[in-house]
Amino acid sequence: MKETEIILIRHGETEWNSQQRMQGHSNSDLSSVGQAQIQALGQWMKIVPFDHIYSSDSLRAKQTAEAITQFSGHELKIDLRLREKNLGVFEGLTSEEARERHPEVFRLFKTAGSKYVIDEGESTQQLQDRALEIVNEIRIKHPEERVLLVTHGGFIRVVMKHSLGLSLETPTRFLIRNTGVFRLVWEDKWLVSQMGGVSHLE
Repeated sequence: MKETEIILIRHGETEWNSQQRMQGHSNSDLSSVGQAQIQALGQWMKIVPFDHIYSSDSLRAKQTAEAITQFSGHELKIDLRLREKNLGVFEGLTSEEARERHPEVFRLFKTAGSKYVIDEGESTQQLQDRALEIVNEIRIKHPEERVLLVTHGGFIRVVMKHSLGLSLETPTRFLIRNTGVFRLVWEDKWLVSQMGGVSHLE
């Protein structure tokens, strides 16, 4: 029997990524590096068969997804649940700026754990809840098919931790590079079959 497979892909590098600014739900244009990354991804994906493609509504994710669909011809489905974690008052700031402008919020952000809700934002637990909701919805909707989800680093991090049996409090010890490819297959539970592949960039 053919397995149900989900491929998670992070968007290309943005200007804010290169400046180490927190993005969350805010938009930042792809950098020249990011533009090159998504073109390489699109060319590489021409030889990867798949059945459906979903994307976050964030500009950086949509542009990354469109670099794939321009060759594949698939209809791009948009789902807001694929968005990055809402970083509230930190969006657009570097860590240093966030610490200076919102010292107590920043301290709690770093120390209060996965259930801490950032001012005007959301918690890591809330992010994981919505991420697992859409991942499992897609599994039920598209059995025995391969589905691409073009999304964000935080989204991928919480899905992979769940799939690996790690708590949200566990430090992240895997890289999530821009346009990195992560694969999950369903065998009564999600099993990880690829972690952060970037062969298309090499």
